[in-house]
Parts: sequence; structure tokens; C-alpha cells
Amino acid sequence: MEALKILLDVRNHPVLIHCKRGKHRTGCVVGCFRKMQNWCLSSVFEEYQRYAGAKSRTADLTFIEMFDIINLRQCLYSIIYQYQGASKKRKLMYQGETTQKPPRLTSF
Repeated sequence: MEALKILLDVRNHPVLIHCKRGKHRTGCVVGCFRKMQNWCLSSVFEEYQRYAGAKSRTADLTFIEMFDIINLRQCLYSIIYQYQGASKKRKLMYQGETTQKPPRLTSF
């Protein structure tokens, strides 16, 4: 869940996802991320198996299938509220945005 919070926060982008061997933990994180992106489960499994190869584990696929994205979405809503809610100082900023107000146009 913590890895997904970091991955989903655009302020952390670009992000490199890896683990010691790049198969099981990485595959589970990416699989859960794909579920969050509304990929169909068969596509999530296909991607996992393509990269895990012979090291593919049924337990990993079961974990991905059973992972509850509802809890993650609720966490994201709280993050959005935290940064978009009461305090303007904590607003999420995207590349190219500034905190300055645009200049006012005046007529002469």
C-alpha cells in the first residue's frame, strides 16, 4: 500500500519500480497499480507472467486478484483533500504551474 501511495503521487514522478530481482515484489506492486488503472485482470496477469517468466508464483497472482483497491482509493481521496482542501499552501502543483496569480489586465 505504501509503495502504491508513492507511485500514485505525481510529485514523485518519474518513478523507477524495482526490487532485488525485479519479479515478485515488483510484479505485485505493478499488478496492483494496473488494477487501480482499471486494467482487466487477465491483462494484469499476462503482464505479470511475461516479466516473471518461470519464476511466476500463484500466490502473487492471488494477492493481486484479492488486493482491495477500494482502500487505496479512499487513501487517495484523503491525500487529494489534504492538498486541495482548506490550505492553499499545500496544493498539488504540476510541472509548468506556478503559484503566482496571473497579471490583471487593465484598460487605458
